[in-house]
Amino acid sequence: MLSQKHFKLFGWLGPVIVGVFIAPNFGAAQNVFTHVHLRVPDTAEAGNWYHAVFGGELREIGPGAAIRYHNGFVGTMDNEGGALPSTGGVFNHIGIGVADVRATVETARKMGATIEEEPRQGVTAQTIAFIVDPWGTRFELLEDPQYPGINHVHMMTTEPDEMRDWFLDVFGGQDIPERGRGNFHTILYGNVWVHITRSEEPTAPSRYRTADHIGFRVASLDEFTVLLEASGYEAYLRRPNPPGSDLVFLEGAGGIHVEIAEAR
Repeated sequence: MLSQKHFKLFGWLGPVIVGVFIAPNFGAAQNVFTHVHLRVPDTAEAGNWYHAVFGGELREIGPGAAIRYHNGFVGTMDNEGGALPSTGGVFNHIGIGVADVRATVETARKMGATIEEEPRQGVTAQTIAFIVDPWGTRFELLEDPQYPGINHVHMMTTEPDEMRDWFLDVFGGQDIPERGRGNFHTILYGNVWVHITRSEEPTAPSRYRTADHIGFRVASLDEFTVLLEASGYEAYLRRPNPPGSDLVFLEGAGGIHVEIAEAR
């Protein structure tokens, strides 16, 4: 249920928002998590690396190689001469659901990844591990059969409640606190999670870092823009997308960089 804050924020739009974001089988179809984009020096090399370690279908999507799953893709883009690691930014890491965390860690180790945390028990899965790819992006590996592929994207911010409310206000989603067990906020978009953890230190905007942005698809960019501006943020770019839809780019709560596509 939306809080009083949500109704105050949108005024007469409140009932419309309830219909769009809360109605069963409707809201989820309107706002779909689509991808993450990572900055790397060589997109072909990185695409092959991600495919070898994480599986998925290797494809060319947008500006570079990508691995596609049933629930979105991990894409690559040029790092434009250098990009700071994802750690330290608001977009801290990407969770990938794999069949065998230990085997994936060994593959990553052989291919030059830094093993930040060896396999252990996690909060949302029985076995997890953390690695950093050769270009500075942090990944969490999880044995979570219910959410394979892109399992989640994880944000770090000094204002986690504010960021949770912003995601719910702008993108809808299902706020399911019990998944985080009091450790972090958890919002579900179809079959991809957004996790939000409190950081004791300020985190930097994600734009131009190795984990640069996340993507959503919406029914109408015009309607989305109204919601975005009502939340106190606005797009910095709108441009055509050659495959047949427009794109909007924005920096939202905590500095998270987001690409929005209009459904066609």
